[in-house]
Amino acid sequence: MPFASPYPRLATRSPFSVLVCLLLVFAAGCGGSDPATGRDPDPPGPTLPARRVDPSASPDPALSSDQVSAVRAEVAAAHEKYFTSFLSALADPQDHARADALLASYTLTAKPRADVVQWLAYLAERAFAGRRGPGTYYVIEKITVPPGSVDIAVATVCGYDDGVLFDARQRAPDGSEIIVNDVLLSERTDFTWVRRDGWQIDSVRTTDTWKGRNGCPPREPS
Repeated sequence: MPFASPYPRLATRSPFSVLVCLLLVFAAGCGGSDPATGRDPDPPGPTLPARRVDPSASPDPALSSDQVSAVRAEVAAAHEKYFTSFLSALADPQDHARADALLASYTLTAKPRADVVQWLAYLAERAFAGRRGPGTYYVIEKITVPPGSVDIAVATVCGYDDGVLFDARQRAPDGSEIIVNDVLLSERTDFTWVRRDGWQIDSVRTTDTWKGRNGCPPREPS
């Protein structure tokens, strides 16, 4: 969802969305497959190894292990909050309070923030809304903390989206729901988080896209 988004498909370029380059949806240095060809996969950069955050990994130089662990925990929590607010705003794009909660996850100057504003306005104007699918999830594969800094971190996130974008204003003549987009999509994206007013997203870069299937590692057992 790129602007990468945690909800990759619903935030990427398509006839139904002005966004992309989030995320999930995910923006600056956006990448992924060509919506016209759906090449699978089509990474704009090097493929990253699928691995989860390892709290026991060696700390970055000049930072104590406690500092690195604290940053990683804070960024992971901020990403979960972002994911939750994204789904909430998607469920009702006309709700300004939900939109503001989502925008709070971005710095004021972030390119992805401007994309999200445009995207939500697009959905609201057309009375489109999104619903999370039963299999939608994301995995934080790693969180990189640069040497000597506790105010910036890059989270490599892989998200799978099996949700639905639908017309919330009207239904089909037979009374069924009008589906705008329900194509499966998964993406791997680098989110750059900075500590400003709390942790906020400053930029995003999608590195891998898989259209029509889940290319992400399995989710952690609950």
